[in-house]
Amino acid sequence: MVAEEYLSGLLEVLNPYGAELLLILRLATGAALALHGYPKAKGGRVQAGQWMKSMGIPPLTADLVTVLEFLGGGVFLILGLLTPLVGLFFVVQFGSIIWVKESKMHAKFISTEQGKPTYEIDVLYLLLALVFVVLGAGPYSLDHLLGL
Repeated sequence: MVAEEYLSGLLEVLNPYGAELLLILRLATGAALALHGYPKAKGGRVQAGQWMKSMGIPPLTADLVTVLEFLGGGVFLILGLLTPLVGLFFVVQFGSIIWVKESKMHAKFISTEQGKPTYEIDVLYLLLALVFVVLGAGPYSLDHLLGL
C-alpha cells in the first residue's frame, strides 16, 4: 500500500469526527492559553512588561498579550466566539514571538543545550491558530449558534 493511500484511508476514518476533533483542539488550546495568561492577568503584567522592555518591545504590549491570552485566546476559544479573528490575532502574536526569539534571543527551533531558548511550542501554537483562522470554530460553538 502506498503511503498516500494509507493516509487517505486514515483520514476517511477520522472525517466523520471533524467537528468533534475541532472542538477538542479548540478546548485544549483555549485552556492552555488561558492557563498561560492567568498569572499575567492576576498581577504578573508588570514583570512581563519589564521583560518585554528588556527585549526592546513596548511594555504596554504585556497588557495586550495578557488580554489576548487569557480573555480573547483562552475564554473566547473555549466558547468558540469570534474564533477566526482570535486565530488571526494569535498568528500575529506567535509570529512575533518567534521573530523575537530568533532575532533577539538567538533561539533555535529545538535546542539540546539546557536553558537555551527554543520556539517549537510557539510554532505549534501558530499552526493551531492557522487552523482556527481557516476552519473557524465548528458547529459546537457560539460562532455557529450566533451565525457568525
